[in-house]
Amino acid sequence: MKITDEKRRNLILNGNMWKVVIAICAPLFIYNLFNSLYNFVDSIFANEISTDSVSSIAALGQIKNLLSSFGSGLAAGGAIIVARCFGAGDFDKARKNANVLITLISCIVAVLAIICIPLAYPICKASGISQAQAQASTGYFIIQIVELIFVAYNNTFIALQKSKGNTKSIFYLNFVTMGIKLVLNVIFIYGFHVTNIIWIAVATLVSQISLFFILGFMMLRRNNIFQISFKQFSLSWGYVKPILILSIPIFLGKFVFSFGKVAVNSIFGARYLEILKSQIDITDEVAVKSAEASAGLVVGALAVSNSIDGIATTPINSFEETESTIISQNLGNKNLKRAIDCFLKGFILSTAIGIVAWIFIRFIFQNALIGLYSQDQDPEKADEFMKYVKMIHNYDSWSIPSLAINSGVLGVLYGFGKTKLTMFINIARVFLFRIPLLVLLLYCFPQLGVECAGISMGISNICIASMSIICLVIFLIQIKRKGYQGMYLQKNTEEL
Repeated sequence: MKITDEKRRNLILNGNMWKVVIAICAPLFIYNLFNSLYNFVDSIFANEISTDSVSSIAALGQIKNLLSSFGSGLAAGGAIIVARCFGAGDFDKARKNANVLITLISCIVAVLAIICIPLAYPICKASGISQAQAQASTGYFIIQIVELIFVAYNNTFIALQKSKGNTKSIFYLNFVTMGIKLVLNVIFIYGFHVTNIIWIAVATLVSQISLFFILGFMMLRRNNIFQISFKQFSLSWGYVKPILILSIPIFLGKFVFSFGKVAVNSIFGARYLEILKSQIDITDEVAVKSAEASAGLVVGALAVSNSIDGIATTPINSFEETESTIISQNLGNKNLKRAIDCFLKGFILSTAIGIVAWIFIRFIFQNALIGLYSQDQDPEKADEFMKYVKMIHNYDSWSIPSLAINSGVLGVLYGFGKTKLTMFINIARVFLFRIPLLVLLLYCFPQLGVECAGISMGISNICIASMSIICLVIFLIQIKRKGYQGMYLQKNTEEL
């Protein structure tokens, strides 16, 4: 083991917890911040092409998140087990689990490509954008699917680095990939003056391929505790089963959450079009096409509002990942007290940053952020689009502090291996709160129009934050009442 890995492990298992949380979380926070800007920049560059391009990229981004949940859920579950073994000092078992995880990811990406590439156009249509937008975006989406293959591997390699607390390397590598993506986008859009969003996908693909080779080189090095070894590639059920037990609930939770966003886009776009058509003469083809165009802009506006919130919520998710890593290692080392201490400090920091971020984005920078989408060649369309975004975001921004609270809770649940509970929380967010509320508002209060989407997003996230806290309190009470720290840790170590 490298000396730096040993020092980092010792810090996580024995150091001051405030220092540990900040040291592990800070590089990850900045990394996720750049990732959120990464997606936001795509929208800005797309805006240089057209407002329709912004709508397409924003809406298809939700589909991309849905598909990426397969790999990210598997990586997260596998990393929890690897972190437990690493914290317990069983490095051989940690390395074996890491290689089994990579084998599983290889199977996932193969199936993903075989299924999704032939169905690219129907998938684009399912995102809620117009038929014309779907046709224009199919090539872009196919490249995104290829990109997801490399993203799945990159997320796995990064998750393994996180499992041993090595977040600084992730931080530095992000600058490289972000730089490649920005340079290529500038060349394509301002140098070659491209008019097709497919080139934005190409820029992202090249940056992810570059990251894949850099991370792959790191994983092949002999001094890497999780060195890739083709001899250890395996689908042995004894190793696969514990990974799947943790990963499937995480995957389903992420999948359902992303699917919920796609469903909201589709339901909202279809119902809003019905409302617009009820106000016009449907025999007037010009009026009908105008209504369809407005409905398409509304779907894009909802996705853009989510992207603006993502500037805050994506980096705040780093607390979820940080808590999971620290708690997993300390549980592997049979130190329940430090695991709980990590949660308390992570939760406080996550909630505080969420409240501050909400104030800045909602009340100080909202107009400036939305104004970045005012470059369309048709000023009237640009103004209409910006108006829609603001109407939605006024309510959708409530999600920022709510998701910060939720992130702090999910971190401790992931760390303790309570992935079924996190799955239930994510499913409830969509099917118990968000979609029923959206349908209720659209059909019972159609006069609210565009605002229905923002209200449903904001309130559903407030509800899920409250629900998460209730689940957490019940879980912590159970731990305290049973009073079996040694037995509890032994049981979880054997299961995982």
